[in-house]
Amino acid sequence: MATARITFHPLANIPGPKLAAITYWYEIYYEIFLGGQYFKRIRKMHQIYGPVIRINPGEVHFNDQDFIDTLYPAGGRKTGKPILVGRRTGTPNSIVATIDHHQHRLRRNSINGFFSNASIRRLEPIIKEKLEKMLERWADVPKDGKVFRMHTVFKAYASDVVTTYAFGDSFNFLDDQDWGHAYFSSTDKYFSLTHVFGHFPITMSIVNNIPTWLLKLFIPNLEEMSSKQTWWIDRVRKIRNSPNPDEIKSTIFEGILSSSLPPEEKTDARMAHDAQLIGLAGEGTTAYTLSSTLFELLAHPQDFQKVKQEISEAVPDQNTIPSYADIENLPYFNAVIQESLRLHPGVMSRMARTSPEQEIVYHDKEYDATYTLPAGTWYSMSTHVTQLDNRYWEDPLGFHPQRWIDNPKSSRAFIAFSRGSRNCVGQNFARREMSMVLATIISRYDIYRGQEGRTLEVVDTVRDRDIVANSEMIIPMPAKGSYGLRLRIRN
Repeated sequence: MATARITFHPLANIPGPKLAAITYWYEIYYEIFLGGQYFKRIRKMHQIYGPVIRINPGEVHFNDQDFIDTLYPAGGRKTGKPILVGRRTGTPNSIVATIDHHQHRLRRNSINGFFSNASIRRLEPIIKEKLEKMLERWADVPKDGKVFRMHTVFKAYASDVVTTYAFGDSFNFLDDQDWGHAYFSSTDKYFSLTHVFGHFPITMSIVNNIPTWLLKLFIPNLEEMSSKQTWWIDRVRKIRNSPNPDEIKSTIFEGILSSSLPPEEKTDARMAHDAQLIGLAGEGTTAYTLSSTLFELLAHPQDFQKVKQEISEAVPDQNTIPSYADIENLPYFNAVIQESLRLHPGVMSRMARTSPEQEIVYHDKEYDATYTLPAGTWYSMSTHVTQLDNRYWEDPLGFHPQRWIDNPKSSRAFIAFSRGSRNCVGQNFARREMSMVLATIISRYDIYRGQEGRTLEVVDTVRDRDIVANSEMIIPMPAKGSYGLRLRIRN
């Protein structure tokens, strides 16, 4: 079989290491034994072999901004997903993991309205309420300030927002003394198993179905996560059985339950997978980009002051929380968010797809070679390859918001929210939330230089250790032992 994979296999002529083409253990070594390091190896493989490489026996990885829309079409060609995606997320029946093109369209159409711009406008009161609660806790600190682990703080905020918006209730982490630290440590543990789930799916079934009391004995770090999975299922049942139609309408399940989806699509177990996915996706991803953006601004005082001035001109009252309409068209502020999403996207796993009915033909202009992927072949691209490629970005690892104003066409190589018909359904939600949170913080606080007043001071935070993604577990993970961004907040 090994010989066949590099001689007679339809992908035999795709460049890349022979060992990667022969066995999945090459990928397993980087992902499981080294802990989510394959994205770094893939980046180096592209530097060696060019824009198209074979990264395992059945998957081809691309790095070409001119080919993005072919790989991720908005319409006109059916697009599927490999089964590996559902295994890795631990939610194989969720919308994001749906394999079949038509089934995905039906599932996505049932919730599209919930994430439309008109619907998301209803989100603003929730954002403002939770944001004010978070800032009230910031204000209640000793005179000499208090150090916060911002990733956990922002996770508590983001979780309370997304669960309240989607399910009409939340875990109220903003009221927890430790900002829900025990739960978020548990979700980090769950994400750390993503590659184990993908390559050895039996482990996913065991972890997802083992009783909480038994899980507590063998993997105690997952106990909090397990209890929340029970909450999601209970919440689905409560919404379904509620005699109050308004309670159903105010949740994401209103679209699913009132849709033309068949009964098997509306079971408690199936919708609980969507509930879990939405909860997890709305927590860590938003928190990571918020923390990273705030760090970059505090580390670049000129950018911070430029944004602060722009916001203050649009929203003079520092004690108010700006609406999205107040800030959505501020050019430099939006350039800052775009640049942070380029450097620090909240999701960094490979965007794996299939073209189930049509072959894909790629011409490598650099080496003047043409490659054909048979229908059904797994292919992918990665944010941390394309968005950090020096062919597309000058000083790709540097934080330079001005690039988005000087060259708007940079968006050609921007894939932080994926592309095409399977792009991130919640991207407008995420942008609105991040914009309002950052604008409020920047408006109210300044960089600490020894002065009185509301200030933020970075404490024991190193960019390469605490901010930059050191491993890929679907979401970015900092170096082992890192606390992420730590800030001393003074008022």
